[in-house]
Amino acid sequence: MKTTKGYSVAGLQTAYHPKENVYRGWSGRLRVVDGDPYHDEYVKWNSDGTAFKHEYGDINLKDGK
Repeated sequence: MKTTKGYSVAGLQTAYHPKENVYRGWSGRLRVVDGDPYHDEYVKWNSDGTAFKHEYGDINLKDGK
């Protein structure tokens, strides 16, 4: 899966919020530097796939691409 800005997303999963004890939104690992796993970022998206406090782009949850 890729973001709207072309970054590869790996390990996409629902995000857990321990204070509220609920799963809401999405989190995943982003490969920021191509081919270099030491520069991966862990980022979050809202339930509809819009970026949450980052500039790496949105994800399209309907297509799964």
